[in-house]
Amino acid sequence: MELKEKLINFSIDDVFRQEVIENENIAGNLAPKEFWKIAQAILSGYFLVMKGEDMVKIHPTCVEIYCHEERENGVKDYIVYHRNSLKEDKPIFPLGVLHNHVSGIDITFEKGENEKNAVRLSALVREFRVDDSGKKKERYKNKEWMDKNKIITYPTHLYEAIYSQFSIFDGGFNVSWEDGDEIELEKIEINVRKNVARFIEVNGKYIKDVCDDKNAEDKTPSGHYQDTRKWLFKIKTN
Repeated sequence: MELKEKLINFSIDDVFRQEVIENENIAGNLAPKEFWKIAQAILSGYFLVMKGEDMVKIHPTCVEIYCHEERENGVKDYIVYHRNSLKEDKPIFPLGVLHNHVSGIDITFEKGENEKNAVRLSALVREFRVDDSGKKKERYKNKEWMDKNKIITYPTHLYEAIYSQFSIFDGGFNVSWEDGDEIELEKIEINVRKNVARFIEVNGKYIKDVCDDKNAEDKTPSGHYQDTRKWLFKIKTN
């Protein structure tokens, strides 16, 4: 099944909702099977950046799923950037928008009839590799991309990998998603999302849960308790 079809068919029901909410702070919590399917499709495909006959393929090797329901008593993921605030409601992204933010680029697949009942869904490309062997005419090549098998672990470097390959002049360039041969689930490992804090409610507001224990194993680099949901999916390297 193609990535687009999987994203269109994805939905949250009460069974899914209950499973996620009840297990969200349990150590060893496994990812919902629906997230596995989406991550599998993303890790099997690639971004295709083209200008004329030149092409570059960008293969995600690690993604993080984010899921936040605006409705009451829904799945909450307060680390999500694109969600409603006290000041404004955010419009719903069309399927497949690339959402650029300070942490990198998300593939979005938000749902809902309006902003009040929206489901904020996205997949952050955490790690990737670049195959620019199809670039023939353009001279610009980043040293980081010289080895097409090298995994780039800085998600913000995806900006350059996608948007800085070709000139916008003379017809510009095109970015699209291409499905690839499906990778086996056994070749994918899961973990907690990197530096994603657990949130707690204080005086009606949700804030990051500060960890004062210097020896805590579930402490993020920023000094908070780690969100324990294993929504990071990565292609095994060995």
